[in-house]
Amino acid sequence: MSFIQNRTFSFLLGSFLFLAPLVSFSQDCKVLDPNLTGNYTGDCKNGKAEGKGKAVGIHTYEGEFKAGLPDGQGFYTDNLGNSFKGYFKKGKKEGQGLATIKTEKGIDSVLTGFWKRDKYVGLFEAPYKIISKSYMVNTVSVNAEASNNFPTIELTLESVTGGSVDLHGDIPKPTLTEVIFNKGSYNVMNEITTQQKRNVYIFNNLIYPATVTFKIGPEEVLIEFYEQKNFKVSIVLRT
Repeated sequence: MSFIQNRTFSFLLGSFLFLAPLVSFSQDCKVLDPNLTGNYTGDCKNGKAEGKGKAVGIHTYEGEFKAGLPDGQGFYTDNLGNSFKGYFKKGKKEGQGLATIKTEKGIDSVLTGFWKRDKYVGLFEAPYKIISKSYMVNTVSVNAEASNNFPTIELTLESVTGGSVDLHGDIPKPTLTEVIFNKGSYNVMNEITTQQKRNVYIFNNLIYPATVTFKIGPEEVLIEFYEQKNFKVSIVLRT
C-alpha cells in the first residue's frame, strides 16, 4: 500500500471511529412519551430527543422535540390512524392545528382551530382579539362572559386621571364619538353618563362575529369579537 493510500485509509478509519459514537449516541436518545418509545432518529441533547426527529412506537411523531417530548411544530399519528398536524408543548397539543379523526363510516372528520393543554378550545384561540389602539389609548381590556340569546358589549371609557378635578374644574370624561361595525351589527345602544369618573355604553342584541372600531375623538380602538358572549370592554385614555 502506497504512502498516499495508507494516509487516505487512516483518515477514513479515523473519521469512522470519530462518528461512530455520535451514531450510537443518537440511537440511545430517549423519547419520554411512552406511546412513542421504540425507534428514534434525529437530533439529540443530553441523552434526550431535542431538535428535529422522528419517533416510532405505538404511535408515530415527526417534527420538533425538546427534552425528549414533542415540542414545536410536528405531525402526530396514533395507532388508529387519527392524526394531528400543528403545535405541541411538553408533549401536548398547544396552539393552532388540524386534527383528522377516523370515523366508523370511513369518512375522515376534520377539526381545525386551537388547542390548550391537549384540549380543543375552538376555532379561535380566544373569543376576541384586540387588533389595534392609537397612541393616546393607555390600556384596553376585555372580559368575556356566558351569554343568553341577547348578547351585549358593555363599553367603559375613562382616563388615567379618573375624572379628577384641577384648577380649571372637572376634567371631562372620555366620550364615544363614533362606533363602526365593519362586520356584525347591534340593535340598540344605551348610554350611561351619570357615573362620576366614566361613561358607559351598552350595545344590545349583537350579531357575531363582529369587527368593531370604537372612536373617542381622534383616538380609536379596533377589536374583533368571535363568539356569542357578553363582552365587557374597558378603554383607558392617557389624558
